[in-house]
Amino acid sequence: MKKQNTITTDFLFSMPTFLSGAGTVMNLAGNYYEFNTYDTEFEADERAIENDFRMIGQDIVVIIDQLNK
Repeated sequence: MKKQNTITTDFLFSMPTFLSGAGTVMNLAGNYYEFNTYDTEFEADERAIENDFRMIGQDIVVIIDQLNK
């Protein structure tokens, strides 16, 4: 069976590790995490919609694979 790339919908969020999460305890300034940003709202929306359609396609592939078994 061919290995598929998994698509996620968390590209606009930061993905902290345990150590960076523990480091926020000492962060008094409140600017510890850097989020993924885009130049315009349109660009961010475009990326989100594209990724939503990729997620739907990924779900369809999983269902087809299950039906073929």
